[in-house]
Amino acid sequence: MAFAFNYFAQQSTADMDSLASVTYENVVLNEDYWKEEENIWVLGSRFQLPDERTLFLEHIKSFLWFTYRKGYTPIGGTGPTSDSGWGCMLRCGQMLLARALAELTMDKDWKWTEDKPQPPPYKRILHQLSDERSSCYSIHQIAQMGVEEGKEVGQWFGPNTISQVLRRLSQFDQENVLAIHVAMDNTVCIEDIERLCSTTSTMQCEGACSSNCKPDRTKCNGDSPNVLPTSDDFWRPLLLLIPLRLGLSEINPVYFTHLKECLHWKESVGVIGGKPNHAYYFLGCSEDSMIFLDPHTTQPYVKLPDITSNERFDDTTFHCDTPGRMLLTNLDPSLALGFICTTRGSFCDLCRKVKRMVKTPTSLPLFEVVERMPQCQVVESRVLTVKSHRRKDQPIDDNTCLTLDSDDSLESEDEFEILDFQ
Repeated sequence: MAFAFNYFAQQSTADMDSLASVTYENVVLNEDYWKEEENIWVLGSRFQLPDERTLFLEHIKSFLWFTYRKGYTPIGGTGPTSDSGWGCMLRCGQMLLARALAELTMDKDWKWTEDKPQPPPYKRILHQLSDERSSCYSIHQIAQMGVEEGKEVGQWFGPNTISQVLRRLSQFDQENVLAIHVAMDNTVCIEDIERLCSTTSTMQCEGACSSNCKPDRTKCNGDSPNVLPTSDDFWRPLLLLIPLRLGLSEINPVYFTHLKECLHWKESVGVIGGKPNHAYYFLGCSEDSMIFLDPHTTQPYVKLPDITSNERFDDTTFHCDTPGRMLLTNLDPSLALGFICTTRGSFCDLCRKVKRMVKTPTSLPLFEVVERMPQCQVVESRVLTVKSHRRKDQPIDDNTCLTLDSDDSLESEDEFEILDFQ
């Protein structure tokens, strides 16, 4: 894998450390926003404030919080030792992934408490995302895999880039817990998900996934489950990431209702987005605001003890006392949704919820679910003229596509011009 460090070509490691130590944006809010009477939703859980304020803040504090760090091993051996100023979207991706892993491996009633021993799954998640080159989802691996997506180390990621990077890294995950799918073009294809997550009982399900793959005889068609007449079918837990753009320069208000609705669902593991070059991990919402964890605080690197060790360590810097909030109107239109489906049944439930997101004069669905992608054959050509007709032997149906004017078997009619904006 090629690595690029042009961003740091004129900055020494010492300079970067110095920069990291002063680049703070005070993620922990001094002002307490949580005293007013309102309903707060956090990934499927509802809190009535101010009566449940303490429960709400305890719940938030149990989320793993990943921020800028400084003092870790240089990325790529000669790169930066801090991600301050450029790694916020990478850290938001880590927070979303950590939530998905927690949903899959942690007890549902678990709550983080300072100075108390934590269960093995908690330690395992921290190790998978720790700032070590050997960790599968470390800042090192994410930054370097970003090079494959056209992002140099030190360059800011967008929601789609971090989604694609996490998907790529999951293929090298020896724990093999999650299947990660990135749904493009605002469309979730059931056929693609089935192909990724379904394994038969005759196939070996290796690694940590073996304890999470469960027999499931239902087949999801997006409406209702159907019984399969075949042998036991095993479902690999799914992390579904959906990059979206909900407007041009600012988010369109017609998406507010369904964006908040997604955070009401138990399958949701949050939203990554924010403002241009300023990413947040959104995990809840109120009537007019989004609730988030902010990665823009630079903290020292933490060396974790061996995962098999009983040695105590200070993990308080991985938990945030107070979340932030942002008005929906200030949200950047580019974002990515995350959903965890541990069984085929939960994926079917998610599909049904999406299909209930109807279009109204004041609201639009965020994305759609289809059984399969339409088959569309396009003949490549060097010319830019398109003819609105079909092959002689091709019937007219919903999948009939425009074909480029380079095929001798076409019946010519009207011509249309493709505008070359490049």
